[in-house]
Amino acid sequence: MLFASLRSPSLRALTITVAAAAVTFSVPAFAAPSSRAMYQALVADYPLTQVGQVMFDTDYTRITKPGAILAVRLPGIYADVANTKNAIVNTNYVDGQIAQATGFAAAFGGTTAHSRTLNANEKVYVTQIFVKKNAVQLELLTVDVATLGDGISTRYRAELNVKLPVLDTMTPDDVKKTIDTVIADPAVASAVESKTVKLGMTPDEVKQSLGNPDKIVDLGTKQVFIYKDMKVILIDGKVSDVQ
Repeated sequence: MLFASLRSPSLRALTITVAAAAVTFSVPAFAAPSSRAMYQALVADYPLTQVGQVMFDTDYTRITKPGAILAVRLPGIYADVANTKNAIVNTNYVDGQIAQATGFAAAFGGTTAHSRTLNANEKVYVTQIFVKKNAVQLELLTVDVATLGDGISTRYRAELNVKLPVLDTMTPDDVKKTIDTVIADPAVASAVESKTVKLGMTPDEVKQSLGNPDKIVDLGTKQVFIYKDMKVILIDGKVSDVQ
């Protein structure tokens, strides 16, 4: 009798209704973008540069369709001659630090005699973007072409791996803000750098970087430049603290 009652249409309908309700309540209020949606959003922010093809090989020295030009903000990104047949050793960016991949992650990479690291403010294209489980990888290509000692002209290529442990909860804007701390539109990078205050700067250097302060408190050997979002303390004409 019990098994017969479980097979009744009304009970089956009730069971399905309860199951559907359980599924409904398990859906989170916020759903992060899918990998494809994240990729599309990032490509919109960083339009990809297309390079030449020769048979089955990629010719990175020839740009067929230029995309966004970005400025490197943090030095130390490993790069090698663009057309090398070796896998480029990845550079990881995590917790605000740049570090080259080591161990198993670097085992399949190789170097040439001309490898180097990218300089701060060096201009680069983005040729590929890969959205991974906990990272976004960008293939970078230098805008400028270098001439090597043997007379060969080459661009430099790098693989930047931006580690994002909570990528599945991040919006495209969140991801872009993180990427922009490493590479960014030159105008954005310049604007941020122009607002940098360092210890030892003179009053004129502070004003050049931040503009004229809203107020100045002059206590003789000590001056306080008051801005909307900070106070700059100068002792004997040099920046000694920022609050």
